[in-house]
Amino acid sequence: MTSSVLPQNPPLNPDLIQSLEAVLDAERVITGEKTEKFSKDFYWYSPVLKPMLEDKRAEVALRVNTLDELKQVISLLFADGVPVVVRGGGSGNYGQAVPLYGGAVIDVSGMKEIFSVDGIVRAQPGATIREIETKARAAGWEMRCMPSTWAISSIGGFLCGGSGGIGSILHGGIAYGDNVKSVTLLSMEAQPKLLRFEERDALTALHTYGTTGILVEVEMRLGKAYDWEELIFTHDDWDKLLDWTYDIALDDSIPKRLVTQFETPIPEYFKPLKKYISPGLHSTFLMVDKSKVETVLSAARAAGIEHVYSASFGTPPKPPFITDYTWNHTTLWAIKADPKMTYLQCGFGEPFRENLKKLKARFGDEILFHLEIVLGNAKFKVDSPGLAVGGIPLVRFTTTERLNEMIDYCAEIGVFVANPHTYKLEEGGVHDDIVAKRALKARVDPKALLNPGKMKSYPVNPFE
Repeated sequence: MTSSVLPQNPPLNPDLIQSLEAVLDAERVITGEKTEKFSKDFYWYSPVLKPMLEDKRAEVALRVNTLDELKQVISLLFADGVPVVVRGGGSGNYGQAVPLYGGAVIDVSGMKEIFSVDGIVRAQPGATIREIETKARAAGWEMRCMPSTWAISSIGGFLCGGSGGIGSILHGGIAYGDNVKSVTLLSMEAQPKLLRFEERDALTALHTYGTTGILVEVEMRLGKAYDWEELIFTHDDWDKLLDWTYDIALDDSIPKRLVTQFETPIPEYFKPLKKYISPGLHSTFLMVDKSKVETVLSAARAAGIEHVYSASFGTPPKPPFITDYTWNHTTLWAIKADPKMTYLQCGFGEPFRENLKKLKARFGDEILFHLEIVLGNAKFKVDSPGLAVGGIPLVRFTTTERLNEMIDYCAEIGVFVANPHTYKLEEGGVHDDIVAKRALKARVDPKALLNPGKMKSYPVNPFE
């Protein structure tokens, strides 16, 4: 990953374009400069990835609306040996949806049917999490976990590129417990086949950037819908606020969907919230069940923690949402305020307080703490019972060498880092099942056409 120079696939055969237009009609076969927006995600969060991926663009973008269209398109692309990247809402941060070798990007956001939300959501990959959450809450359910980009994210993109988010403190992330019931994949072959994987077997196909088959249907278990209240608290003493926040997180009598703490000056990046959070104060963002709001407020008063904001999440959900400032949305607000900011993804280990102090002593204001307390999240290397402190700390970027020094020091003191500055699957997270993932890819992608270059340990890349 040291070079930004990647070879491009030869130009597509004009006859192939005509064949694709016969399947989709010309308006949904996009060529030329218009493929740019279909070839990008939020990779530019990383100053390392930005120069590597900035010039990468598909030669054709295909907008499919049905499974039958997808099958026909796959058959045509397979016959010509075209590299394929499948995308949904495109809100990923690691270049998952960026084609490294030209070829085709398939936009499945038109495959958006939600079949049911009766304790389990069964949906096509293009269904937005916002629509699922809205329908589920109307029926007394809610998403167990969802990214901060839930308003635009598709369920397929979340499972193929995400790991957890809002709700992870209550239900864990995607791979935790029984959150995922099943996934159905379409193989990349002359005659594409459907393959269904149930329960824990489904995890092999998740968080693989679309390298192990094309996700065409998902079943995720839902949680009971709570009447959530969004709360913000502030204090000028980081440790005092952290002690209080962690006590709230550990209190099982208080249902919580979100427990986030920010070091100052991070809250100052949240322009719409400036009237609530004074400069120089650390802050905690919570989502708690309304029946326990007074319990939380009483605990805050007793600890000298100031309560500065309340809002109902609502059924249906109604903005503004404090979730828009948490998880990786925090990074977005920071970059808007200061383009030199970037981020890491960390599990702070134990004792987490001591590890935070070591990082602050070594790097000072080069690192700003953004903590997310979770039950389970693969990106934070949290998969055992009990809560753990992870987070997405902000980093003032100077050089790649200094960034790597920070990552190496984290490893030295027992802080796990899922490196967000790489587009390669194995370098960006925990994949204890990578052997099974490679075997699945071999089974469903015989020509290695699916998102080539992203699974670095796969032995075949016809475009390299």
